[in-house]
Amino acid sequence: MSCWYFESHFPSSCSVMDSLFPSVTSIQLLIFLQIPHLATGQFTIHTPDNIVIGVTGEDAILPCYLSSPRVPLSTAVHWTLARPLESIEVTSYNGGTQTERQGEGYQGRTEFFTSQLSKGNLALKLRNIQVTDKGKYACQVDVSDWHGEAYIELDVTAPYRILPSNPVIGVIGADIILPCQLSVTKLTGSFKVQWQLFRPSVLIHEVSYNGGNQTETQGERHQGRTELSITEMTQGNLSLKLKHVQISDKAEYVCSLDSGSWYDETVIELDVTGRFKILPLSNPVIRAIGEDVILPCQLSATIIPASITVQWILIQPSRKPVKIVYKGRFSKDQQDERSWGGMELFSTEWTKGNMSLKLNNVQLPDRGKYVCSVAAGDWYDKAAIELEVTATGNRDMENSEEVAKVTGKPQL
Repeated sequence: MSCWYFESHFPSSCSVMDSLFPSVTSIQLLIFLQIPHLATGQFTIHTPDNIVIGVTGEDAILPCYLSSPRVPLSTAVHWTLARPLESIEVTSYNGGTQTERQGEGYQGRTEFFTSQLSKGNLALKLRNIQVTDKGKYACQVDVSDWHGEAYIELDVTAPYRILPSNPVIGVIGADIILPCQLSVTKLTGSFKVQWQLFRPSVLIHEVSYNGGNQTETQGERHQGRTELSITEMTQGNLSLKLKHVQISDKAEYVCSLDSGSWYDETVIELDVTGRFKILPLSNPVIRAIGEDVILPCQLSATIIPASITVQWILIQPSRKPVKIVYKGRFSKDQQDERSWGGMELFSTEWTKGNMSLKLNNVQLPDRGKYVCSVAAGDWYDKAAIELEVTATGNRDMENSEEVAKVTGKPQL
């Protein structure tokens, strides 16, 4: 063969090259030298050591990275799922032809990040994962005559979360259920359910479950006063029964679930009230047009929670009952209902049990039966009072005396 190239660059090398490449022309050799060749040691394939946790119905990304100064576009990637007796083809990508082949059962469910293959990102995106996708996956890579593979574990869990809960009101001396409900109705495997006070963090009740085995711990402060049901928990109900509610039980409680691969928690607020009833009302209340009137509603309780619900309802013949609900203020619709005069609830007096309603500038449409209803958790009471409005009459003195009696303030 001609060796002018080597004579000009590497003297005395012709004989060596002729012995190595007896039938290769100079042009062929130059072409060969200009093609980048990849040594076996140029590549390292990486997958994370930790298990990838996926949720049924969602997508999961199985990372696989090829470290190299340059990854050829002709790189081929092959993903398989290892089973005890077989290897299931998931998907493969041929960089040379830029084609993807998906295995049976994976059609439309796999995706490569093709724009990042040249940077070594060989990760697989698996859509709509199911429990059957759980297992060990092999990321196999071929570059020219180099082959490498690495493994990654995918675990699949059922999606769940603890649903939010409204504040709960307990009655002194009674039992109460603190609700904690999962978004699923079946809980399997190992898990730990824990109830504790939010501030300060104090353990109330804990159950660790592992198949047929369980351990249960009650906090010292609530010893003998709490219950958790394993049967209910496996059906997604983590609610805590608190017996013989006390005023000191008023607090925020944390319900948490830890299954090893999944964790969630929620905070439940417990308010506490004494047993109460609405004191008897004097019927009827009579007022003249244009006067103000206070419709009394007084509770007998001495312990009243701030979260108590108060509602007044006006009942009139041949008319749909009108609800008067107070949530920090009266709604615009309620104000429009009595466009001729305002309304007032003595919210600052609620802690004293005063749920009375004041109507300003009463008119004939205000006549009717007014029902005062009060609710606190499962405790409820109501009472009715009749309002009569007359066209004439002067009852200022009587009205002033009633206002003073209800509000505790003398009227001038």
